[in-house]
Amino acid sequence: MVDVHEVFSTSITLDEVEKANQDFEQHSKEPYKHEVRLCHASTILPLKHERYHNAFIPFSPLLCAFYAGPDKEQGDTSIYIVRIEADGSHSSVQKLDCPQLNQKANSTPVLFYLNQSQEVRTKALQNGTTLKDLPKGIVDTSAENLVEDGQKLYPQVKIGSQDESIIALVYKAGKENGSTVSYLSLSFDDGKHFITPRQMVEDRAIEGRGPVRTKPYLVRKGPYAGRVIMPCSVDNNEGMAFVDYSDDDVRSLHMSNEIMPSDEQKLASEKATFAHGVVQSALFEDLGIHQCEGYDLSSLTQEELNDKYSKVHMLMSARGSQVYVADSADAGKTFGTPYGVPLYNCLAGIDCVTYMNRLLVCGKLVTDKDSCNPDEGAPLAIYMSKDGKNFSELLRLEDDPKGIFTSPYLQVDRRHHLLYVSYTDHRNTIKIRIFRLILQ
Repeated sequence: MVDVHEVFSTSITLDEVEKANQDFEQHSKEPYKHEVRLCHASTILPLKHERYHNAFIPFSPLLCAFYAGPDKEQGDTSIYIVRIEADGSHSSVQKLDCPQLNQKANSTPVLFYLNQSQEVRTKALQNGTTLKDLPKGIVDTSAENLVEDGQKLYPQVKIGSQDESIIALVYKAGKENGSTVSYLSLSFDDGKHFITPRQMVEDRAIEGRGPVRTKPYLVRKGPYAGRVIMPCSVDNNEGMAFVDYSDDDVRSLHMSNEIMPSDEQKLASEKATFAHGVVQSALFEDLGIHQCEGYDLSSLTQEELNDKYSKVHMLMSARGSQVYVADSADAGKTFGTPYGVPLYNCLAGIDCVTYMNRLLVCGKLVTDKDSCNPDEGAPLAIYMSKDGKNFSELLRLEDDPKGIFTSPYLQVDRRHHLLYVSYTDHRNTIKIRIFRLILQ
């Protein structure tokens, strides 16, 4: 049993976004002329706890990014970032200086730390793990160029290419009547400032690469330790999902196989009200990977452990459709055919994390297929599973089933037993809430 206690909550409103636009106009060549009417698709990143050297703060400061504008369907949205301090206060909203302001839309930002792989690989080697010799990716990213941009922008600060405190922000933008392209920006000062973005893959701008809406997954143990896996999906509503994965700290990317809907899913999704493919993907580790009561890893051979550490799963769904999972046994290089689990999505947008060998999934979900009605909706809630097959409600976030509570985003701090949650409240507020998890 897991007990959940809320320890913090705050909100970011459209008034704060409007203030950011006014500040931005003072130095912008392209002033923002439209009233902001929506904000959506938040991403959160708890900053590294050890950087603040205070054992008494309840949680570390965190960053929240989202997009906002007059109307996403007509374009003209921009990316905004807020820093939330450990005392609950938060900074003024920062508007990202996007180089493609005249494009259709800037949307679905994702925040993550850039250089985490080397430390993970070093620990794995110290523990006697034999790491696979993995090749460089097939396409290069703009990460190194952005580090050079940062060094020119802050000549008084020594910025190391492999500095573990560099924060990455990836988002999508597109030209009118065209597919979207992924852009990458970096911060070298704990998110106080982000430099002007570049296309994430500069020589292949026709494709959106890197994470889409949900966070990357870092493989921490086993022969693939240090691999970063980023969930992706195509722009249309009929399509497949895939992952980009990197074995060199997101300096280059490989692409997995295309994860196509199964025949069963194609038939079931004909009744879906939003999309017919496998979209809204999120990644999670294999359950039972951590040593604790009820999960004795000491009886497993090293080969069995390596197989377990190499497994990763992708959660997918669309509005009005069942939730599906696809499995990978080689740390994201290849995925099998998706199969259904007993969760049904009443509104697009889900996310997941694992905690103490349990899978937590957030969305407007139900466990009864006959209750899945997008018109009637469902409360925004977090469901828990110990086996990935049976789910029960753990935490009710919002009670109103018809309320427009969308795009939940989850992060978990296992060391301090904290669950970070953000979501959109009726497209005019970003809510951020922090819960303490206690395993009984």
